[in-house]
Amino acid sequence: MTDPVDSPDGPGAPSVSRWRPLLREDRQIAALWGVLAVSSLLLRPLWLALAPALPPCPFRALTGIPCLSCGTTRAALAVLHGDVVNGLAINPLATLAGAGFIVGGLAAPMWTSLSLPLPRIAAPPPRALRIALVAALLLDWAWVIASQ
Repeated sequence: MTDPVDSPDGPGAPSVSRWRPLLREDRQIAALWGVLAVSSLLLRPLWLALAPALPPCPFRALTGIPCLSCGTTRAALAVLHGDVVNGLAINPLATLAGAGFIVGGLAAPMWTSLSLPLPRIAAPPPRALRIALVAALLLDWAWVIASQ
């Protein structure tokens, strides 16, 4: 272990920074994410026209129980119509994930264009984060089952 005084974050800081420098690949991913987010917004009329043609959930048709992603299409349609509250009521996690995709897709290219560092992500993610993600999925599924 290096001496804390020699740490790039200054005296007393841990020797491993929580931030990493921006790479060329990061810029490419941010640009692609931005293009996909903007395209999703621009293609709103197409999504609204195609959604009614989507088949019903096969898991629900077989079991009578909504699947983990049941309500995602209806939640997305509600959000595309500007009714975020109804989208959250239908499938909260899908609505938040969609909003995160759009907001992140708009923010990531700006972040990388400013050459700001990126957070260092542990691989594999910490156990607490994995448990929280599974808990969020199960709670969302329970909400979807209870609300339908």
